Amino acid sequence: MKSLAIKTMSAAAGALMAAGPVMAQDDRIARGEAVVRTLNGGQAQPTLEGLRRDFPFLADAIAGYALGEVWARPGLDHRTRQIAAVAAFAALGLKPFFKVHAGYALNHGVTPDELKEVVYLTTVPAGFPRAIEAAQALNEVLEERSKAMAAHPYVGMWVTADGNIRHELLASGRYVEARGTREKAYQGRYTIKGNHIDYVDDTGFTADGDFVDGVLHHGGMVLYRRK
Repeated sequence: MKSLAIKTMSAAAGALMAAGPVMAQDDRIARGEAVVRTLNGGQAQPTLEGLRRDFPFLADAIAGYALGEVWARPGLDHRTRQIAAVAAFAALGLKPFFKVHAGYALNHGVTPDELKEVVYLTTVPAGFPRAIEAAQALNEVLEERSKAMAAHPYVGMWVTADGNIRHELLASGRYVEARGTREKAYQGRYTIKGNHIDYVDDTGFTADGDFVDGVLHHGGMVLYRRK
């Protein structure tokens, strides 16, 4: 009887030890997938999903380690980490990875001008050819984004009923707000997720708003689309 109990306990312990790494790996993968959705504006990453179809073991390794372990660490915020990644991939000459992470950086508030400074910095550790490659890749990212944003239904001019506030959302991801005779009273960058818009002004303050039935509600104001 005692021997049976010992064998049963040993079998149970072995099962737990075997299950532990699997459960831990599943947790890392789930954490990694959450990270990439955060970086990619709530969407799955197309390259990773392509790997998941053809090389699922490689996709799991990327999600579990690169994303779930390294990218998920708390020491840096997403914005800072993406600047570092962009610099590294620019110096290494890895254009596809550079473009992906430049996109993530833009999603998290890094400006095009800041990315251009990173590209220029590449000339010191990696030389001008790598910097030129990175510059060309960044131009592609910005052009692709500009074309996509130009077709966005919320890009354009929004005005109050009296015309005093004129709020333009540019295809570049920038906004310019005129108030009365002040043509550039406020300007900065914006991001849109669904019907919600977030602003970061060049002076540092933040604001947000919502599009409801074709009307922009922002900062206590009601703005209408100018056709």
